[in-house]
Amino acid sequence: MLFLARGQTACFWWVMIIAVALWAAAPHPIAVQADEPAASNDDVPAPPPAAAEDEPSESPAPTTTPDEDDPAPAETPPPAGKEEDDPPPAADSDSSDQPAKTDQDQPPAGSNSEAMADDSAEQSADASADSDAPGKLPGAEDTDGERHGEPHNDDIEAAPERLQATMLEGVRPGETTREQLHAAWGEPKHVDGGPSPRETFDVQPYGKVRATIVDDVVDSLAISLPGPVSIDEAVRQLQLEDLESVEVLNDAGKLVGQAYPERGVMFGFAQKTNPPSVFQIVIEPVDAQAFLDRATKRLDDRYADCFADIQQALKLAPDAVRAHWLHAELTLRAGDLEQALESAQRTVELAPGEFEYRLTLAKVQATVGDFEEAIKQVSAVATATEASPIMAARAQLQWGDYLAARERHDYEQALRKHQAAIKLAEKLISSPKQAERVAAKELLVDAHLSVAHDIGWGHWQHKSKVVPKWIERATVFADDLVAHEGATVETKFRVAERALAALAGISAPPDASPWVRAVNELGQRMLERATDTSYRAHLAWRLALALGDAVEIEATRQKLDRALALGNAAMEYFEQGAEAGKQLTTRDYLRGRLAYRLGAVFAVQKSEHERAIAWYDRAVPLLETPVPPFAVDCGKQGELFVSMAVSYWETSNRREALRLTNQGVKLMEQAAGQGLLAKPALAVPYSNLASMHEQLGDMQEARRYSELAARYEPKR
Repeated sequence: MLFLARGQTACFWWVMIIAVALWAAAPHPIAVQADEPAASNDDVPAPPPAAAEDEPSESPAPTTTPDEDDPAPAETPPPAGKEEDDPPPAADSDSSDQPAKTDQDQPPAGSNSEAMADDSAEQSADASADSDAPGKLPGAEDTDGERHGEPHNDDIEAAPERLQATMLEGVRPGETTREQLHAAWGEPKHVDGGPSPRETFDVQPYGKVRATIVDDVVDSLAISLPGPVSIDEAVRQLQLEDLESVEVLNDAGKLVGQAYPERGVMFGFAQKTNPPSVFQIVIEPVDAQAFLDRATKRLDDRYADCFADIQQALKLAPDAVRAHWLHAELTLRAGDLEQALESAQRTVELAPGEFEYRLTLAKVQATVGDFEEAIKQVSAVATATEASPIMAARAQLQWGDYLAARERHDYEQALRKHQAAIKLAEKLISSPKQAERVAAKELLVDAHLSVAHDIGWGHWQHKSKVVPKWIERATVFADDLVAHEGATVETKFRVAERALAALAGISAPPDASPWVRAVNELGQRMLERATDTSYRAHLAWRLALALGDAVEIEATRQKLDRALALGNAAMEYFEQGAEAGKQLTTRDYLRGRLAYRLGAVFAVQKSEHERAIAWYDRAVPLLETPVPPFAVDCGKQGELFVSMAVSYWETSNRREALRLTNQGVKLMEQAAGQGLLAKPALAVPYSNLASMHEQLGDMQEARRYSELAARYEPKR
């Protein structure tokens, strides 16, 4: 619903939709012809050429359930083919965990007002935000005591009097009494009785206006225009030029109107008019839900504006749970993990039965590294019999992601969960409900990319052939979302960045240049269009991570100059995105790992140790900061120090070389004791220490480490 209904008001919106159909069929005068085109989605790119012969020509995307005996997709692109040495994933044993379908997760209706249902309580416009209101957006500065960030629309909180319902010929919903109504408009032409009477008036030049009375005060005005008018004309007549509207969609995703939250105004559009024209206008007291609807639209790339709408909604309705949920999603993207966790926990406390809120809490918990609690949340949703299929699918997807990301990466179990998510979601891609259909396709993009990551980083054969097939399937769904569901370029960018993350796990990766090019081109395009500071930081951080994966791939493929160029670009993006990454527990490790990899290009692959040291000097202090176990095991961390120590030794910085080697050996010994590292891997650092001590004249230590190295050297 677009507005919160009050009192005993009936479901007027459906009456309005029926009226549209009747109006379209009947002859009628036209007051003002629509003469301006509706706003277009300029940032939605045209669909690319078909990537596969079964790419959909209509909205539903093709089904792609993978064969349980092969990690390759079962349909287009063709299966990789089961080979005798392929380790098949175990048969999916989680079918008992899959919830039955329910209708609980219905997409929100794009409907109005007085119009709308009787199941919502009135929200007071005088309520002020309390101590539970979210704090300011990261990086945003206060401009006064109440306003945070830099909202795009200066009218959002310009002055209290701007937040009031539009006055129509001396009558303002929420303020005008019935007696004042009659004094201004005369006696009604018709009265529908009941607890909330409706009185119909002829008000020129608007035509028939119906006023709903609640507790002797005008609660809403519904204006039935004598003929359709253009949106621009309606905006001009009601003086809404400086305000930003939010579209109103029905369940099928069709545009049926637009609302102006600051003034409590909603336009109802006539059917089959292009551009849309207005045939009915509803005016109500300013309502929190309209701000939340607009905040949802702004969430993707207008963080400050979204934040302003959330703050305004909480002033109108301090207990609006969805406002706290939106704040959790917003601050998670902006990198304020403390605020995100606080808001996510509050939503679950206020509405424990809302599965969407629990999945958001799990996302935040996983981001801060608490995978145990995150898995508890998603497993409870995945196994809840009352969870809708799309919620269950999302829970399975996140469950698999957390199994793969936690300290002991369980890629085989993760793949099972991701397969379960695909099975649930693929049944919904032909849903007549747009929200459900789009959610299913979005999930299928992510689930296929997650499977690609499971295979790329797990223990599988023929990964360089199989992983690209899963990425290609994700591309098919992404193209379908852009072509048929109005998705933006961000969907394709997400495919490219996650494709690189999956390919980076392969020891002999295939050519990744298409994905590197896509990340660069799409990322730059998104950055050029972005006007929001926090969103730009978010994009820059993602670009840095994606290009870091590209460095790993290109260096492994011996494309060294390309790797260095990408690495330098990634470092610049890390600086630009510093605000978005400052609370991540992996922040220093990720930057240090990239600096190490660039140094290794010079040291290991070019034998240019002096140039390597320039990067290692940046990497060492970052890599020496505490790193969470899920980010990298201590054995791999130790190997980095041992590797860098060689360059320091070669450049005569023997003290630093010895220190780093000792530090690396301790970490590798710890990993070997935990079963995370094969003990023969210790032979190399022990041999290095033996050689270092021998050259330093410490023969006793040299003999000791020589004996340790001999103990672990492979037998010939």
